[in-house]
Amino acid sequence: MNERDGSSGRRRLWLAWIVLVAVVVGVGGFAATRSKLLDVDEVQVLLTGNGPLTAAEVTEVAGVFPGTPMVTVDLDALAARVRGLPYAAEVVAERDWPSTVRVWVAVRLPVVSAVEPGGRVALLDAGGTVLEHVVRADPLLPTIRVDRFGEPGSLVSRIDPLLRAAEAVSPDLGAWILTLSPAGHGVRAELVGGVMVDLGLGEDYLDEMRSLATVLTWVELRCLESINVSIPQNPVVVRSATGC
Repeated sequence: MNERDGSSGRRRLWLAWIVLVAVVVGVGGFAATRSKLLDVDEVQVLLTGNGPLTAAEVTEVAGVFPGTPMVTVDLDALAARVRGLPYAAEVVAERDWPSTVRVWVAVRLPVVSAVEPGGRVALLDAGGTVLEHVVRADPLLPTIRVDRFGEPGSLVSRIDPLLRAAEAVSPDLGAWILTLSPAGHGVRAELVGGVMVDLGLGEDYLDEMRSLATVLTWVELRCLESINVSIPQNPVVVRSATGC
């Protein structure tokens, strides 16, 4: 064997050793990711918002359980499953090595009770998403009348004026206003006693609500039939023509 053959043989031997080491390291690394040292020990749920969604509900829907190899957790699929919960607005999932999966959830909050003509009731968030069907309207929330709503998680369309008006209802006016309903020219409120209030089509309805509060505070309420605050600076009060 000449010197060139010996050098070539040594190179092949070194290459073989390098390949063997790489295989051993790769197999060892793969095995390590499947070992109990890198299994999921905890699914940590962090909720923002005071809605009724619970960490237990999120954990169940997430579908990741202790003992699952960390590297096999599909974070995108996990977030998509949690996002399917009607009360979940935004979801972020991440691995916290070596053994924790962390899930952040921004919780939708109910802002109105929506009532269909047939009497069904649902809670909606500020964007018009149906959160859940309920037996009766929440007395602490404004009530709006809608043509129909779908299943939890669906969106009720074309109710932006109603939602803006509901957002502008102050606690003192909430004791007066029974329902908010769509009108051909905007929003109408029904007050305790049957008085109808024309709110018009407002930008945010704050001025209209302030005008209504002023009328209810300073005007004689006996025999009132309707109030129009669609022009907040010039409210119009109509009394019954037949007496009361």
